[in-house]
Amino acid sequence: MRAIASTKAGLPWPSVARALRLTAPLLLAGLAGCAAISYAKDNYAGITPQYFTAANGDKYTIYDNIGQSRLMIGPGATASATQGFVKGLGLGSIPPVVFRDVAEQYLRSTERRCTAQDVTLILDPRYEVRYRCERMRGPSDVLLGPA
Repeated sequence: MRAIASTKAGLPWPSVARALRLTAPLLLAGLAGCAAISYAKDNYAGITPQYFTAANGDKYTIYDNIGQSRLMIGPGATASATQGFVKGLGLGSIPPVVFRDVAEQYLRSTERRCTAQDVTLILDPRYEVRYRCERMRGPSDVLLGPA
């Protein structure tokens, strides 16, 4: 007599475990994508996109959350379909340093004295760049001398 694999609810456990091993990474990736979309909506909802051309001619879409000193940067509409696919075979190949450089160029174009601090992938190919600006001195900052 042949031994029969133990089952529960009519499903053989080895095949269920194998199916879970194969689908778990896909489910986690899907959940991460949902979290990234939620994060972008929470931090950039209502902010008008800025269309910026970098010094090298590449076009980017930038959402500038001035109140939180952060930018969300992605390739411009015409470039997004080709940049990631051609350069990285669809796996997202634009290095974070490119987004840092674009952020600094953009911030200079707004005449703010800011530097990029951290670059974080939100949802490929969109990165968040946090920045820090020098405080602008105003008339109230002038010392009037002894009273």
